This record gives sequence, structure tokens and C-alpha cells, in this order.
Amino acid sequence: MSQGKRAPRFVLSFGPLVAADILALEEIDPAAVDAAEGILDDLAHGRVTGKLLGTRHISGDLTSLARVKFDLAGRRPQRFRLLYRRPNDAILEIIAIGPRDEHAIYRAAAQRLGPVAEHDA
Repeated sequence: MSQGKRAPRFVLSFGPLVAADILALEEIDPAAVDAAEGILDDLAHGRVTGKLLGTRHISGDLTSLARVKFDLAGRRPQRFRLLYRRPNDAILEIIAIGPRDEHAIYRAAAQRLGPVAEHDA
């Protein structure tokens, strides 16, 4: 059996500020960009699944999102988070990528989602 490259299980969609998140990662640690690319590939291929979030005391309601921890190989604790949602069975929408410090990534994601109308759930 040959092991060619498999097609991704999910299509990744990126929120409008994710490119800026990746540039900010590069300023923190250029190798973190490679780690982010790796976790994005793992998500697209279904090799990792994020932990579902709920209402958080500091950032607010993130019930539509899941998060994945990542960092450079072997680095503990993991400094970075990738937050995403799954609008349907084929798409993962990346909302925010960045450092966990002071829950900043969770607050950024909540801000990017904005107020959610009850009928949008």
C-alpha cells in the first residue's frame, strides 16, 4: 500500500485578522510560525481536535469555538492557542491564533465574534 499525500478532511477558512496574528507570532518567535502551520495542517487533516470552549469569566461567551494548544516541539507549557469554529461538516473557520498570556487570545476571539444575536445560534 503506497502512502501518498491524503487530501485534507476539512477546508480551512481564515478570519480577517488571522494574517496579522501570524505576523505577530513571528515577532514573538519566528519558529512559532512553523508550529502554527503544523497545527493548521493537523487540523485540516483531522489529526487533532480542539477542546470545546464555553462561557469564560475573563473573555465571555466562546461556546461556538474550540481551541488547540501548540508550541515548538518539546516546549512546555505550550504558549500558543488556535481558536476555531466548525460552521459545517467540511469547513473549519480559524478565528484567532496567538499567545495565551493573560488570556489575550480568548479576549481577542470574543471581540472578533462580536455580539451574537440569539437567532444566529
